[in-house]
Amino acid sequence: MAAGGRNYRALIKRSGGSPLHLIRDDAEASLCGIPRASLSGGGIFDEVVCPECIEWLPKRIEFSDEHPKVERD
Repeated sequence: MAAGGRNYRALIKRSGGSPLHLIRDDAEASLCGIPRASLSGGGIFDEVVCPECIEWLPKRIEFSDEHPKVERD
């Protein structure tokens, strides 16, 4: 497992009804800029996210952008 500062957690906004946001354990805000104080585990989440998944996320997004899903009739 990665060292303390390299761990990311998937949290939700305290106001609820939002997607999960990734935040590094030693960061003040999520990757998309939401302050840590505005995020919560919601009693369900607050788990460490797999480092390999985080590494593969941008690669998968890039591949999906280059090769969009074909609509079937």
